[in-house]
Amino acid sequence: MKIAMLSGCLAAAILAGTAVSAQETPKAKAQVIILKLDDMCTNGAPSNGSKAVSPRWQKVIDFVQAKKIKATIGVMGNSLEADNQKYFDYLKDLDKKGFELWNHGYMNRKATDPKGEFEVDSVEDQKTSLEKTQKLMKDKTGIELKAFGPHWSATNEATFQALEQIPEIKMVFFYAPPSKKTSKFIFERSVNLEVAVGNPDFDKFKEAYEKIGTRKEYIAMQGHPNMWTTDVKWNGFEKIMNYLIDKGCVFMTASEYLATVTK
Repeated sequence: MKIAMLSGCLAAAILAGTAVSAQETPKAKAQVIILKLDDMCTNGAPSNGSKAVSPRWQKVIDFVQAKKIKATIGVMGNSLEADNQKYFDYLKDLDKKGFELWNHGYMNRKATDPKGEFEVDSVEDQKTSLEKTQKLMKDKTGIELKAFGPHWSATNEATFQALEQIPEIKMVFFYAPPSKKTSKFIFERSVNLEVAVGNPDFDKFKEAYEKIGTRKEYIAMQGHPNMWTTDVKWNGFEKIMNYLIDKGCVFMTASEYLATVTK
């Protein structure tokens, strides 16, 4: 499928207010990978304040830069509350280096919480949560977040009614409204980076990729770097990345991909 054809279909869909998923297509051009990394915060950072984030996060950042690929990072809104200039400067530096930061919700959910942040029925409560993270990021770093994905939560119709009132958010990861009506671009989840949350598994990934992944124009893959606590988990991530790089896949941020299909 040529870009011009895809652009026309996507534009029509957005104007009609429908969710858009990954297009299945013969692999006539390089496949795009959107590396979606979740849960950026200060948890695990050295207690002496020498680093803004955990060594696990820094290892991933260094890998992405060394490989000259792109990544899109979900920032926890509550991590922006404390007066932590080192962390704010770190996020600003990531933005300057080409990483895209996105809204990963505000609440740090606990196992005892009966519902996720974006599972409540109140549009106003959901809008407040979304705007809180948007405002904290803008105030502390000057960065405007253009994508959203919930942390440990599903979404519902109220989520998308709230999102319609936040025009700067253009994209949503993995969830569409029950009504299927939205002006937001919805990134489809097709092939998982992690076989279970926090556990990259190369063999499982390769099996799924070869079964359905090769037919996708893009693959948006979710990972949780702060949970990659063992060499086995890290090696799984590294092998998956190298496999995709060797196949000639092109890594883009969420906004970069959206620009290619809407221009």
